[in-house]
Amino acid sequence: METIRINVSLPKEVFVELSKEAASRKRSQFITEAIQRLLKEKRDQRLAVEYQEAGAEIREINKELEGAVNDGLD
Repeated sequence: METIRINVSLPKEVFVELSKEAASRKRSQFITEAIQRLLKEKRDQRLAVEYQEAGAEIREINKELEGAVNDGLD
């Protein structure tokens, strides 16, 4: 995997906690995994909202069509 070096500023308290969890040479990996997890969570949340909106739209269309479908069946 190609990597890009960036400069990130963290609050001191966050850095202290990070240092407790990840050794100096493992911080990049730790931060990468944390960001990947958060990005996936945000994508999943957006997708869930889109599915809910699509479901509501489909239910509305079905409700509108319900009368038209039943008209010829009486």
